[in-house]
Amino acid sequence: MKIKGLGLVALLVALGTVASPQAVGIKETAKLTISGPGLRRPVEIRDPAVLALSNVFGGSFIGSAAAAPEETWPRYTVVFDVQHRNGVEAAAYVVHYVRDAATGEGFIYLPGRGDPRYRRNVHTILRTYQDGTWRHASRAWSQAIAARLP
Repeated sequence: MKIKGLGLVALLVALGTVASPQAVGIKETAKLTISGPGLRRPVEIRDPAVLALSNVFGGSFIGSAAAAPEETWPRYTVVFDVQHRNGVEAAAYVVHYVRDAATGEGFIYLPGRGDPRYRRNVHTILRTYQDGTWRHASRAWSQAIAARLP
Protein backbone atom coordinates (compact mmCIF):
# COMPACT_ATOMS: atom_id res chain seq x y z
CA MET A 1 0.00 0.00 0.00
CA LYS A 2 2.85 2.43 0.82
CA ILE A 3 4.50 1.73 -2.55
CA LYS A 4 1.30 2.63 -4.43
CA GLY A 5 1.03 5.83 -2.40
CA LEU A 6 4.62 6.78 -3.18
CA GLY A 7 4.02 6.10 -6.87
CA LEU A 8 0.99 8.39 -6.85
CA VAL A 9 2.96 11.12 -5.08
CA ALA A 10 5.79 10.80 -7.63
CA LEU A 11 3.29 11.02 -10.48
CA LEU A 12 1.68 14.15 -9.02
CA VAL A 13 5.08 15.79 -8.50
CA ALA A 14 6.07 14.97 -12.09
CA LEU A 15 2.81 16.38 -13.45
CA GLY A 16 3.22 19.50 -11.32
CA THR A 17 6.69 20.03 -12.73
CA VAL A 18 5.48 19.71 -16.34
CA ALA A 19 2.57 22.08 -15.78
CA SER A 20 4.55 24.59 -13.73
CA PRO A 21 4.81 28.21 -14.87
CA GLN A 22 8.51 27.65 -15.61
CA ALA A 23 7.55 25.11 -18.28
CA VAL A 24 5.37 27.58 -20.18
CA GLY A 25 7.08 28.68 -23.38
CA ILE A 26 9.41 25.72 -23.58
CA LYS A 27 9.95 24.48 -27.12
CA GLU A 28 8.15 27.39 -28.72
CA THR A 29 9.36 29.62 -31.50
CA ALA A 30 10.75 32.79 -29.92
CA LYS A 31 11.63 34.71 -33.09
CA LEU A 32 11.62 34.37 -36.87
CA THR A 33 14.19 36.06 -39.08
CA ILE A 34 13.56 36.37 -42.81
CA SER A 35 16.27 37.21 -45.34
CA GLY A 36 16.28 37.27 -49.10
CA PRO A 37 15.82 39.35 -52.24
CA GLY A 38 14.39 42.83 -51.90
CA LEU A 39 15.13 43.06 -48.17
CA ARG A 40 17.76 45.63 -47.24
CA ARG A 41 18.18 43.88 -43.90
CA PRO A 42 16.65 40.75 -42.37
CA VAL A 43 13.09 41.05 -41.07
CA GLU A 44 12.63 39.93 -37.46
CA ILE A 45 9.22 38.74 -36.33
CA ARG A 46 8.36 38.62 -32.63
CA ASP A 47 4.59 39.00 -32.99
CA PRO A 48 3.04 36.35 -30.70
CA ALA A 49 0.25 35.66 -33.19
CA VAL A 50 2.74 34.83 -35.96
CA LEU A 51 5.01 32.88 -33.60
CA ALA A 52 2.01 30.78 -32.51
CA LEU A 53 1.62 29.73 -36.17
CA SER A 54 5.34 28.94 -36.38
CA ASN A 55 5.92 26.28 -33.74
CA VAL A 56 8.73 24.10 -35.07
CA PHE A 57 7.70 21.12 -32.96
CA GLY A 58 4.01 21.31 -33.90
CA GLY A 59 4.83 21.81 -37.58
CA SER A 60 1.36 23.18 -38.36
CA PHE A 61 2.88 25.69 -40.81
CA ILE A 62 4.02 22.75 -42.99
CA GLY A 63 1.38 21.42 -45.38
CA SER A 64 1.16 18.62 -47.88
CA ALA A 65 3.80 17.71 -50.44
CA ALA A 66 4.22 20.10 -53.37
CA ALA A 67 6.12 20.26 -56.63
CA ALA A 68 9.10 22.60 -56.62
CA PRO A 69 7.90 26.14 -57.36
CA GLU A 70 9.16 28.16 -60.30
CA GLU A 71 12.92 28.78 -60.08
CA THR A 72 12.41 32.45 -60.97
CA TRP A 73 10.25 33.21 -57.91
CA PRO A 74 12.09 34.95 -55.06
CA ARG A 75 13.33 32.57 -52.37
CA TYR A 76 13.55 33.64 -48.77
CA THR A 77 15.26 31.98 -45.86
CA VAL A 78 13.24 31.79 -42.64
CA VAL A 79 15.25 31.10 -39.49
CA PHE A 80 13.51 29.98 -36.30
CA ASP A 81 14.90 30.79 -32.84
CA VAL A 82 13.45 28.32 -30.34
CA GLN A 83 12.83 28.77 -26.63
CA HIS A 84 14.21 25.91 -24.55
CA ARG A 85 14.36 25.34 -20.82
CA ASN A 86 17.85 26.90 -20.69
CA GLY A 87 17.11 29.89 -22.91
CA VAL A 88 16.70 30.67 -26.58
CA GLU A 89 18.55 28.60 -29.16
CA ALA A 90 19.31 30.95 -32.03
CA ALA A 91 18.91 29.59 -35.55
CA ALA A 92 17.58 26.25 -34.31
CA TYR A 93 15.64 25.56 -37.51
CA VAL A 94 15.58 26.93 -41.05
CA VAL A 95 13.31 26.63 -44.09
CA HIS A 96 13.16 28.27 -47.50
CA TYR A 97 9.96 30.11 -48.38
CA VAL A 98 8.62 30.93 -51.84
CA ARG A 99 5.36 32.62 -52.71
CA ASP A 100 3.42 32.56 -55.95
CA ALA A 101 2.67 36.26 -56.49
CA ALA A 102 -0.27 35.46 -58.77
CA THR A 103 -2.15 33.13 -56.40
CA GLY A 104 -0.64 34.04 -53.03
CA GLU A 105 0.13 30.38 -52.36
CA GLY A 106 3.22 29.76 -50.25
CA PHE A 107 5.72 26.92 -50.41
CA ILE A 108 8.32 25.72 -47.93
CA TYR A 109 11.47 23.73 -48.61
CA LEU A 110 12.79 21.68 -45.71
CA PRO A 111 16.53 21.14 -46.21
CA GLY A 112 17.51 17.52 -46.72
CA ARG A 113 20.66 15.44 -46.51
CA GLY A 114 23.59 17.14 -48.19
CA ASP A 115 22.33 20.63 -47.35
CA PRO A 116 24.40 22.21 -44.54
CA ARG A 117 21.19 23.40 -42.85
CA TYR A 118 19.89 19.83 -42.59
CA ARG A 119 22.15 19.06 -39.62
CA ARG A 120 20.90 22.15 -37.80
CA ASN A 121 17.28 21.16 -38.40
CA VAL A 122 17.60 17.52 -37.37
CA HIS A 123 19.37 18.64 -34.19
CA THR A 124 16.04 20.34 -33.37
CA ILE A 125 13.54 17.92 -34.94
CA LEU A 126 13.77 15.14 -37.52
CA ARG A 127 10.99 15.07 -40.13
CA THR A 128 11.98 11.84 -41.85
CA TYR A 129 9.48 11.97 -44.72
CA GLN A 130 9.43 15.74 -45.11
CA ASP A 131 13.11 16.69 -44.96
CA GLY A 132 14.49 17.40 -48.43
CA THR A 133 11.07 18.13 -49.94
CA TRP A 134 8.93 21.06 -51.00
CA ARG A 135 5.69 21.44 -49.06
CA HIS A 136 2.70 23.74 -49.24
CA ALA A 137 2.82 26.35 -46.48
CA SER A 138 -0.27 26.68 -44.35
CA ARG A 139 -2.40 29.58 -45.62
CA ALA A 140 -2.31 31.52 -42.32
CA TRP A 141 1.46 31.16 -41.92
CA SER A 142 2.11 32.07 -45.55
CA GLN A 143 -0.04 35.21 -45.28
CA ALA A 144 1.74 36.27 -42.08
CA ILE A 145 5.16 35.84 -43.71
CA ALA A 146 4.16 37.41 -47.04
CA ALA A 147 2.80 40.49 -45.23
CA ARG A 148 6.37 41.29 -44.19
CA LEU A 149 7.97 40.83 -47.62
CA PRO A 150 8.34 43.32 -50.49
